[in-house]
Amino acid sequence: MSETKEYKNIFKATSLFGGVQVLQVLLNLVRGKIIAVLLGATGMGVNSLFFSTANMVNNFTGMGLNFSAVREIAEAKQSEDKLSRVVKIFRRWLLVTASLGLVIMVVFSPLLSAYTFKEKVEGITNDSYFIIAFALLGFMVFFNTLSTGNAAILQGARKLKKFALYSLTGTLSALVISIPLYYLFGIKGILPALILSTFVTYVFSVYYTKEIKSSKVKFSPREIYSGGIGMLKLGVTMMVSTALASVAHYMLNTFISSYGSLSDLGLYQAGMSITSQSIGLVFTAMAVDYYPRLSAVCSNNDKVRETANQQGVITMLVATPVLLLLSLLLPFVIKILLSQEFLPIINFVRLLAFGMLFKAASYSIGTISFAKGDKKVFFLLEGIYVNVSIFVFSAVGYTLGGLEGLALFFLLMHLVYFILVLVVNYKLYSFYLESYLIKIIAISILFTGSNYLVLKFLGGTYAYVIASGVVIASLIYSVLKLNKLIGIKEMLSKVLKKDK
Repeated sequence: MSETKEYKNIFKATSLFGGVQVLQVLLNLVRGKIIAVLLGATGMGVNSLFFSTANMVNNFTGMGLNFSAVREIAEAKQSEDKLSRVVKIFRRWLLVTASLGLVIMVVFSPLLSAYTFKEKVEGITNDSYFIIAFALLGFMVFFNTLSTGNAAILQGARKLKKFALYSLTGTLSALVISIPLYYLFGIKGILPALILSTFVTYVFSVYYTKEIKSSKVKFSPREIYSGGIGMLKLGVTMMVSTALASVAHYMLNTFISSYGSLSDLGLYQAGMSITSQSIGLVFTAMAVDYYPRLSAVCSNNDKVRETANQQGVITMLVATPVLLLLSLLLPFVIKILLSQEFLPIINFVRLLAFGMLFKAASYSIGTISFAKGDKKVFFLLEGIYVNVSIFVFSAVGYTLGGLEGLALFFLLMHLVYFILVLVVNYKLYSFYLESYLIKIIAISILFTGSNYLVLKFLGGTYAYVIASGVVIASLIYSVLKLNKLIGIKEMLSKVLKKDK
């Protein structure tokens, strides 16, 4: 396959899955705006603590089965009998893990309440409210486990259109359900909104997977155990890394709310949400398309280096203008999507955007160890280093300089990780950045750094004029580079001819 064709395939995948992600981002941003207006920063903080706690338990009790099942189902989909057998066994295991999550939330609800909410929340007068709330959140964990399991079935069976519809309808249902509950009950509407949204998402997931039948053959408990133990072993590796990420975010959330305030936590979550969702389309496309391509050539270090560098080029050329545009338009974005109350996070988000650039630069490299099946290296880098450092760096930064200090240390953490992952992959797999990618990364850092400094220290109309020039220069640079690599003009002319 020619190099131009490789770049075209990468760009097409980014466009396809990025388009779905854009719609989800817009829906989530609208929901964030509603929370900001109806519930304020405190309400956003409570919502974040509920969600992160349930997500943490979900990741532990799910055992990573939704990750490992994709591989098992993909291998079995050529045979209808084998596929239906794998699906049935997976669903049995799924029901067990979902029930386990429900039980754990109920049993540990007093401890979760005591540790998570250490200060009084305005509007909540019942001392046992949060104990009952965490117990009821067990149903959110239960239905979320089942729905993500159904999503894994869709992905493994290559029903990608229905997989996309599942994602969009879940996000849309959460928006539609939340609005009246937030309006009528305020902060007390957060709990029923989370549970009902998850239940409706599960109902949609059942509908989308109805064509994929489970085997009608009855299996003994031993057969179900032996058939699923392989999925469990593979899933646990990913589960531990994901669970550690949930714990790190949970600890950081509780640290900010305890050391600072729920209001600060709400501002932090709003800033992270805007930044991560704006760049999420790039990372989502990589997760869906890049990993399988990298896995296919994992035994050939030269091919791995070529594939990772090519992915890095497209990632940087797309991510840089997006992050620059976000920084420039941030005051307007906050006013439109959130409220005046959230304007203090402008500099915080601009620093986060700078840090996201280094995350984008290292993203394609960090996947190499997992694609090669080197679980130990992947776990040490992604499971231990990333999650420990993101908490430590963020906590230290917040202690020293509030939210802006947190963002500065967030940037520093991703810079250190970028250097670390380069060194490790060079030592183990002879990976290095090609000169053309180094040049693109350097130019992206120059664009992003100058944009941040101008907006931070110059201020006023002149700052926005100069920053606008930087954004335009970045867009021109990316378009010219992409046109050279994939022939954008040719692709657009073909699309226009089809439309005619």
